[in-house]
Amino acid sequence: MKRIAFAGAVLLSSLLSVNVMAAAEQTPEEKAAADIANRQAVFKLLSVANGALGGMARGAPFDAAAAKLGTERVIMLAGMIPQLFANDTTKTAGAAKTRASDTIWTGKADFDKLAADLEAGAKSALEILNTKGEAGVREAVAAIGPKCGACHDRFRLD
Repeated sequence: MKRIAFAGAVLLSSLLSVNVMAAAEQTPEEKAAADIANRQAVFKLLSVANGALGGMARGAPFDAAAAKLGTERVIMLAGMIPQLFANDTTKTAGAAKTRASDTIWTGKADFDKLAADLEAGAKSALEILNTKGEAGVREAVAAIGPKCGACHDRFRLD
């Protein structure tokens, strides 16, 4: 699991590095497509990071290391969200497939606050796991899940 996560982090950082270097040579449409691809990569990694803890809440065997590692990753990835949405791609995305609502950029302050709330919720979940262990799994999930949902409800298309 650590190897997969490490490989994902390396892949994401490579994508971000390549995209930063190529940004000067990109058309606005190409930059928008690259920005969207980076965002989607982070959200896929968030899903993977949440997966272990969510599985434990649904009855999978408790693995303290996996639960904490996934939660630490949520903290890290959530902190990246505002920066990933700094470029408004509503007019340049063209046919790029995305579930991001245009209201992200008209409500950017609210969007950034919800990302900060997710990061804070994950920090709270980590503290719960550190103090309660297996007994705190459902509480830890409850500290993260609604934070994800709050953003999805307002800023993600169906």
